Amino acid sequence: MFTHIPKVGYVGVGTVSGEPQPFEDAVLTNDGRSRPMADLPLKGTYRPTPAGAEVDGQDRRERIVPVTWEQAVPRERALWRPGFFANQNSACKLRARFTIDEVSRHFGIDQDSADT
Repeated sequence: MFTHIPKVGYVGVGTVSGEPQPFEDAVLTNDGRSRPMADLPLKGTYRPTPAGAEVDGQDRRERIVPVTWEQAVPRERALWRPGFFANQNSACKLRARFTIDEVSRHFGIDQDSADT
């Protein structure tokens, strides 16, 4: 998984390590300590969707996907080059070979594992 901040660049490469969970149920483990994400101080204007929120009969709660990071950098050190693939969606399948090759090389990731 390649992580891209729109209009900034690529900031990390990792592997999805679990099933998506509603924000209210997600737990973050850092330095051996587990805490519910809803109890953590959040930056920005994020507003969790109330549990049980449904639109047109579908559960529309925000989902959190656990990731095991192989490499990550702060946004100030994001990688961007002309010709890189970018998408405003939260997630998409990256198929742009130039972007895959360059981001993999930058983060020191094996090319074969980067294709997933």
